[in-house]
Parts: sequence; C-alpha cells; structure tokens
Amino acid sequence: MNIDSLINKYFEGATTSEEERYLRRFFAEEPIPDHLKVYRPLFAYFEQEIEQNKNNKPTTLSVRKTKKHGWYVASGIAAGLLLAITVAGMYKYYSNNTDCYVIIDGKRYTDAQLAKEEAQAAFQDVAISEDEVFASLFNE
Repeated sequence: MNIDSLINKYFEGATTSEEERYLRRFFAEEPIPDHLKVYRPLFAYFEQEIEQNKNNKPTTLSVRKTKKHGWYVASGIAAGLLLAITVAGMYKYYSNNTDCYVIIDGKRYTDAQLAKEEAQAAFQDVAISEDEVFASLFNE
C-alpha cells in the first residue's frame, strides 16, 4: 500500500476506518521516511485521543439521568396528589348523599314509610295465589 497516496486520500476525507488505523499504526512505528515525519505528531495525537476516549467515561450522562429522575419523581408525586384529591372529593360527594329515596311515576319520594307502602302495594298487584299457580300449571 502506497503511504503517500493513502495520506492524500486521508486529507481528502476518503479513507475507511481500516485505512485510518493503518496510518496510525504506521506513524507509531520507528522507521518513518523523512518527508513523512511532519505527520507523525498529528497521528500520534489522534491515537492519544482514541485511548483517552476509551478510558474516560462520560460524566454528563449521569447528570442527565439525575435531572430526568427528578422529573419522574416530581411527576409521580403530582399524579399521586391529584389521585388522592380526586378520591377524597368523590368520597365526600357520595357520602353526603345518604338520603333514601324512591321514584314513583316520575316523582321523587324521600319518606321511607311511603316507599315501603308503595312497594307492598306493587307486590300485591303482581302477586298470584296458590290456586292460580296450580291452575296455570295444569291447564294449558
């Protein structure tokens, strides 16, 4: 592989990752032609950056997780409070409506005795005697 053409290709931005690795390895070795020694610090710098990036872990990632975690906690607390307020309001609303009532012919009656009497009268209207039961069973 011609190193001069590979360097030209590198500066044009047309090299592959494998070719760039080859260039870094080439400039890391000792016998380098004199006309290429000017490129040695450049590729040595790239090699150092790659090694540092392998060893360093990003610290901004943990900060982002902490911020997101805070938002999750805050939204969870807000949702819990909203749920508690809703349940308490519904309980209060429905617990105040303890009055008994009945609707007869479209009218609302809250008197328990009247409701009981009306129910008994309605049952008497639909009740049948034993004789009527036997008559309906055996007379088809």
